[in-house]
Amino acid sequence: MSDLPETFSTLKISSRQIALLNALGELGNLRKAATAIHTSQPAASLLLQQLEARLGVQLFERLPRGMQPTLFGEVMIRYAKGALHEFEYAQAQIAELARGATGMVRIGTVMGPVPTLLSGGVLAFKAQHPKVRVSIEVGTSDTLLPALIRGDFDLVLGRLPDQLDSQGLDIQLFEQGERMRIIARPGHPLTQQATPALEDLAPLTWILHPPGSPMRRQVEYALQAAQLIQPLDILETSSILATTAMLESSDMIAVVPNDVAEHYARHAMVAVLPVELPLAMANLGLMTSRARPMSAAVKALTGFLKLQIGE
Repeated sequence: MSDLPETFSTLKISSRQIALLNALGELGNLRKAATAIHTSQPAASLLLQQLEARLGVQLFERLPRGMQPTLFGEVMIRYAKGALHEFEYAQAQIAELARGATGMVRIGTVMGPVPTLLSGGVLAFKAQHPKVRVSIEVGTSDTLLPALIRGDFDLVLGRLPDQLDSQGLDIQLFEQGERMRIIARPGHPLTQQATPALEDLAPLTWILHPPGSPMRRQVEYALQAAQLIQPLDILETSSILATTAMLESSDMIAVVPNDVAEHYARHAMVAVLPVELPLAMANLGLMTSRARPMSAAVKALTGFLKLQIGE
């Protein structure tokens, strides 16, 4: 195989070669990859040889028990995965349009903005665009943002994790660090105390977001600042349904954003404990990918979300 040429002619790659690259990346075996894309091993080998000849580089090392991508192969596998992902999204959009929809918007969000900012924006948007399909997935920023970069979402409401490279993202910060609250079930023993101290909560079981999420890190920093250095009894979940169900049947406590705490407290599902956590969450922002042009529906919904925050 020759050295990498200084210039490429227009790369011509077939859908079969894209599927083969994706299968090889996942399976690491030519025979299995050929079966996965419903072709013979000789035909798959020829597809790969033709692509390598066109590029002028070796994409895979042939090993006794499989195939290992070279640095060039890793680049092409990433391209193949992205191309297949975009095609699947295009198929989903076409299916929605064929059913009478006029667009589709996929939103990823942390829980904090759901009761107020997100619900207000989406309801106002749907009132004017009833035929646009909107899907909402609630998670943590450390999982939502990589999914946005992969193309799983059109926009994300979240916070930028420290370890994530923000290049390739358009980020509009629009909220100061929100207040975090400690909640428990109504009638929890600590609700009977006028001013419970943070130290009083140390023996209890805490429901916290999984490690790696910005909220979990900030809570840990706050507890360290309060010198609560003994190991806490922790139950980990990012699900508010799981959180409220656990609180309802126990004396556990949980840390949630202020708007979420007030939403459930209004419905008498939780009690907000009068205990201050010495922490400030990072600003909340609306994030989109620069690599993917926004559709008219995504632009319109973004506008409604900005109206909710007065921009």
